[in-house]
Amino acid sequence: MATNRTKVPRPLARQLFVETGHRCAIPTCRATPLEIAHIVPWHRVQRHDFHNMIVLCPNCHTRFDRGDIDRQAMFRYKELLRLSDPNHVAPDDPSPRAGLIRAYRLFQSEMTRWHKTISTLVSAVKYSSGGFPTGNLKPCRTAASIARAAADKLGNLGDEGVAEAANHIFDWYRSWANDVFDLKPSAFNGTRDDYEDRAQERLMAFVMLHEELCAALDLDPTELDFFEAEKSGLGLPEVPLGTRGLWETEE
Repeated sequence: MATNRTKVPRPLARQLFVETGHRCAIPTCRATPLEIAHIVPWHRVQRHDFHNMIVLCPNCHTRFDRGDIDRQAMFRYKELLRLSDPNHVAPDDPSPRAGLIRAYRLFQSEMTRWHKTISTLVSAVKYSSGGFPTGNLKPCRTAASIARAAADKLGNLGDEGVAEAANHIFDWYRSWANDVFDLKPSAFNGTRDDYEDRAQERLMAFVMLHEELCAALDLDPTELDFFEAEKSGLGLPEVPLGTRGLWETEE
C-alpha cells in the first residue's frame, strides 16, 4: 500500500551530510552527488530517524536497494561513521586529538560539579538560621580544586586560546564562589534580571571555549556537541546543547 513519505527536515538532512563529510558513507566510494537512504525501509518505519538514515551516492543507494549491500553491512557503515565522530571518543584512544576531547568533557563535568556545590552553599546560607553553614565549605573547595586541575589539563593539551578560555570560565566561578564566601549581598539577593545576566555571561564563556577548542581540532563548531549531556547542569539559558548547538540556524 502506498504511503505518503514526509520530507526529511532540513536540520536532520544537514546533520546526516555533516556526518559523512558530504560524501557517500561507503568508505571505498566517497562519491557525489548524494542521496539520503533509510536503512530499514521507510514503508516499515514511517519516520525519519538519524540512527536509521545514511547518506549514499546514487550508485551505492541502488546497490543497497537491490541487495548487493545488505542491511547489516549498511548498519556497520553507519557504526563506522559513529566511531569516527568526535562526539564518540574511545576511552583508550591514545591520540592527542582524543585526549583533548576527553579533557574538554572532563572540564565540563568538573565545572558542573563545582557549580552545584556553589549553588548548594548559596541555598544553605540563605536558609540557615545558625550562622554560616561551614559544613558546605569543604565540598565546594574540593570541587574547586578538582576543577582547577581539569582546567590545567585542558589548557596543557590545547593551544593558547583553549587555555585562556578555560581559565576565563574558572575565574568566573572563582569570583562567584568568593562572593558567596564573603557573604556579599549580590551573591544572594539578585533580581531575576541579575540571574539571567549571569547565566548569559556563563553561556558566552562556554561558547568561547567551544569555538576555541573546535578551532584547535580543525572542526566546525557544529561538528562537536556543545555539551555531552542533554542538560548541562550549569544553569545556562535554554539553548540547544546538541550537535547543532548555537551555531546552526534554520534557513
